[in-house]
Amino acid sequence: MKIKVADFIENIQEGKFNQTSLEISKDDLLQEDLWSINKAKEQIEKDTADNKLSQIMIHVADAEFEINFYLETGIINLPFDDAKKVTHFFDDDAETDTKIYLSTNCDYLNASKFHIDLISENDLENDEIKHTMDIMKSNYEVSLENFSNKEDVEKEEK
Repeated sequence: MKIKVADFIENIQEGKFNQTSLEISKDDLLQEDLWSINKAKEQIEKDTADNKLSQIMIHVADAEFEINFYLETGIINLPFDDAKKVTHFFDDDAETDTKIYLSTNCDYLNASKFHIDLISENDLENDEIKHTMDIMKSNYEVSLENFSNKEDVEKEEK
């Protein structure tokens, strides 16, 4: 989907994008069950067919800590929350294609508590769906390890 940079920023800032939430279990994530990504793919395809930006939040419902994944139709590797920063990279009048990005938000992921990956230049294909789930699983496992180590460090400090 093509969009003018100024329209992209305006749509995000005014909340004019489709927002969908899904919940996934740790087991589905660790077993790399692709249902959530396939459901996200269907929603993104529907939204882009309607010329709308899309954000799909996938929440791991039974994780030991808060972790959320976002599939977004963006124009650069910035989450929707940082849409106004897009002007640092594009002219407002420029028209560009949307791409699909995966963002991970978790206090235990890394120092920034955030990571973003380019998943697809256009539509999610089977290998990109599998790759998306691989990234989600890996980011969860890193976060879990950091979370577990945090508890060990706290015990040592007492």
